[in-house]
Amino acid sequence: MSAVPFAAAAAAAEPIRRWARPGAPGQALAVRVDDVPLVFTGQITAPRPGGGDRAEADAALAELVRLLGRAGSSAAQIVRLNAYVVDDAAVGPVEAALAAAGAAQPAAFTLVKTPLAAPGARVAFEAVAATAPAGPRVTVRESAAAVLPAGGKIFISGQAERGTDVATAVRATMAGLMRTLVHLGVEPADVVQVKAFLTPFSDHAAAQREIAASFAPGAVPPAVLMAWESTLFTEIEMVVAAGARPAPASDRVAYLPLPWLTPSPRYSKVCHVAAGTPLIFVAGVDAGETGTAREQMKTIFERLGSLLFETGSSYRNLVKATYYLAAADSRTVLGDIRGVYFDPTRAPAASALQVPGLGRPGRTAMIDLIAVPVK
Repeated sequence: MSAVPFAAAAAAAEPIRRWARPGAPGQALAVRVDDVPLVFTGQITAPRPGGGDRAEADAALAELVRLLGRAGSSAAQIVRLNAYVVDDAAVGPVEAALAAAGAAQPAAFTLVKTPLAAPGARVAFEAVAATAPAGPRVTVRESAAAVLPAGGKIFISGQAERGTDVATAVRATMAGLMRTLVHLGVEPADVVQVKAFLTPFSDHAAAQREIAASFAPGAVPPAVLMAWESTLFTEIEMVVAAGARPAPASDRVAYLPLPWLTPSPRYSKVCHVAAGTPLIFVAGVDAGETGTAREQMKTIFERLGSLLFETGSSYRNLVKATYYLAAADSRTVLGDIRGVYFDPTRAPAASALQVPGLGRPGRTAMIDLIAVPVK
C-alpha cells in the first residue's frame, strides 16, 4: 500500500462500506460490515490447477464465487479476500484476475506467499463475505465454508504447543485450543475457521488429519494452512461464534487473558466482540520496496493509523492482527513499536509469522487488521 487518498465510502446506512484502493481495481484499503451473518472459507483453488497463472487465478475465483453462492452469498458481498501464491511470478496474474472480476465491489485484500496443500496449485483464495441469516448456530458447508451467525464473535490468538513432529504438535495445540473453548463457555461446533501455520509445510496432510480429528465426530470447519519459519512445528488460531457466552460487561470488546498462559502487553489471548458491533477489515499494508526493517515498520504503523482514522476506528479498537515478517529483525522491531502504539489493556488478538517473502521485492513486513468503530 502506498500513501494514497481515500476513496469515498458508501452511505452510512448501507451494511457494507468500502474504501477503495485508487489504482488497484478490485482491491479495497478497508471494508466495514455491520453485524450480519458472515461466510468464512478455507483456501479455494481451481478445480483443475494449471493452464497458466492467470487462467488458474480466474478459475479459483470462479470456484470461490460458486462456493459462496451455495452458502447464500455472492462476489458482491465479499468483505475480505486473501490470495495465496506459491511464488512472486503469480502476483501479477492474481491482481489482474481480481481487477477483472471485482472492480465494482472491492474487498480488503491481502496477498500471502506460501506453498499450497492442493496438488499442483499455484493460486488459492480465502474470503469473508456477508450472507443471509442461516440460523442461530455456525453452519459448516462442505468443510470449505462456514456461516458465522450475526451476534458475538471471538478471535483466539495463535497458540502453540511443542511436539516431536507436525502431527504431535498440531494434536497438542488443538487440545490447548479446545481447553480455551471450554474456558470461554463455547463449543467446538461454534468454531467457524481454523488457521494453522506449519513447518515443514510438506507435512500439511498430517496437520489436516489432526485438525479434523479434534472436531470428531462433529463437522470440521474450514481450515487455512500456511508455511512459516520457526523452531516450533505449528501455531494455530481460531474464529469462533460467541454463542451463549455473556456479552462484555462494560465495552463492546473484552480483551481476555487465559489463566494458564503468560499474559503479554503486546497482544490479548482472546478478543470477544459483542453482538451488534460492526467489523472493519483492513487490507494488508506494507511500506514499499525501500528502507530498513525499522523504517518500514514505522511507515506501516503510520499508514495503518491513517486508515483506522479514516474508517472511524483507532489503535485502541483493534480485535485481530496478523503480522507477516520477512526480515530477521522485523519481530524485534514489531515488539518495540507495538509498545508505542498499543494500549496494553486493549491489545488485539494476534499471530506473527516469520515468512520467506511477501510476494513483492523489498518488503520486510506486512500487517492486516480487524477493528471495530470507536463509536
